[in-house]
Amino acid sequence: MQIMFNVKELIRYMLLIPILFLLVFSPAVQTAEGSSSIDYEVPIYKINMSEDTQRNIWKMCEESHLSYELVLAIHQIEDSNATQIDNVKAEIKNLAYLRNYWTEQGFPDEIVFDLMLLSRQKEIEGCRIYMKNNDSYYLDDYVQKVTEYKYYIEQSLNEVLVSNPV
Repeated sequence: MQIMFNVKELIRYMLLIPILFLLVFSPAVQTAEGSSSIDYEVPIYKINMSEDTQRNIWKMCEESHLSYELVLAIHQIEDSNATQIDNVKAEIKNLAYLRNYWTEQGFPDEIVFDLMLLSRQKEIEGCRIYMKNNDSYYLDDYVQKVTEYKYYIEQSLNEVLVSNPV
């Protein structure tokens, strides 16, 4: 009986050791740990803004699910001094609010983009009045300038990536 008990314990330990080994050194565990520490590369554009400021804006835009290039374009078009991070944070928060407001009104994303810019410039009520008086609000000078500059910024990064393939 004593021998049988020792054999059962020995078998249990022999099975337990490989299970523990698999748990500790499992590729699934390593993958999960590795994926949490991935750092995304922040695109730095050749614009009149420091790299640190661009990194800060990128981080805030990521948190607000807002286009980084849109925020950069607004600041470049308005020639604003985006070094006051609190001002930038408030601006990003306002843009996210305007985006959410127009989305909740049932407008598609393409139109929300234009309405967000118009509302930023004219406030929500001013945007409503503008929409009532104009059929083509996307032709607003400010909306066009920001949209074109946003596209220019995005293309400038694509050109660098194409001309310097890895």
